[in-house]
Amino acid sequence: MQKDSYWHRPHCPQMQSEDMSIDKFEKKAGAKLGIVGLSNLGNTCYMNSSLQCLSNAFELTRYFIDGHYQSDINKDNPIGQQGNIAIAYAKLMNEMWNEDS
Repeated sequence: MQKDSYWHRPHCPQMQSEDMSIDKFEKKAGAKLGIVGLSNLGNTCYMNSSLQCLSNAFELTRYFIDGHYQSDINKDNPIGQQGNIAIAYAKLMNEMWNEDS
């Protein structure tokens, strides 16, 4: 969607709305945020490639960066992780999409 936004934006109401603007995820210098390398530790290259793909799913990334995921965490599930995985993922997305990364 971002790569083809020039062609996609005129035909997609979501891209035309202010809420779905990709400008929030672009640096003023023209470089895209979120394009960062992840360090590999042994076989983590497989996990890193999956995380890179997920981080470029715009709506999912926005959901975590804006903190909307917090209201969906079920901390009372006795066999769950009390949201630790979602919290760690949100932290990673914030670090990957931070202007200083």
